[in-house]
Amino acid sequence: MFEHSDDWSEHIQILKITVQMFLPHMNHMTLEQTLFSQMLPKTVKLFDNMMYELTNQARELSSQNLEIQATLRNILQTMVQVLGALTGCVQHVCATQESILLEHIHSLPSSVIHVVKSTFVHCKNSESVYSGCLHLVSDLLQALFKEAYTLQKQLMELLDMVCMDPLIDEKDDILNMVMGK
Repeated sequence: MFEHSDDWSEHIQILKITVQMFLPHMNHMTLEQTLFSQMLPKTVKLFDNMMYELTNQARELSSQNLEIQATLRNILQTMVQVLGALTGCVQHVCATQESILLEHIHSLPSSVIHVVKSTFVHCKNSESVYSGCLHLVSDLLQALFKEAYTLQKQLMELLDMVCMDPLIDEKDDILNMVMGK
């Protein structure tokens, strides 16, 4: 279902339904192979595409151009929803209240790190990206930042619960996770 969707809003709806309806019923030991490895790369790609579109469209932003303004606001709202869905994934894994092997969720931390970093960089550069029209989208940029911060805090909680498989060289595993391999 997720792999055949090209529309952003359709992707987000599928992501939200998956996180809310299916994730709670999935075996924690197989999350990576049954869900995360399929869903998260597509979600990161979607987020990157939205970020690219947002940055390109922002050049055209003006108080007179209501169409661009609406487009940017819709993209930002959608990005907030993506961050919310990722927060749901992390919260679900944290709710197990037990340590979890990194190999069972390895796509999750790397995807979250990528999205959070991308969001923080965009927010940091927002004054130059949106020029003199920052006030037209500042409320949604603030919401985006807050959601990214919440996701980052959840990730820290998750990383406290993660343990390494003793059969895998710990340094290599961490390096591969950070490098996104």
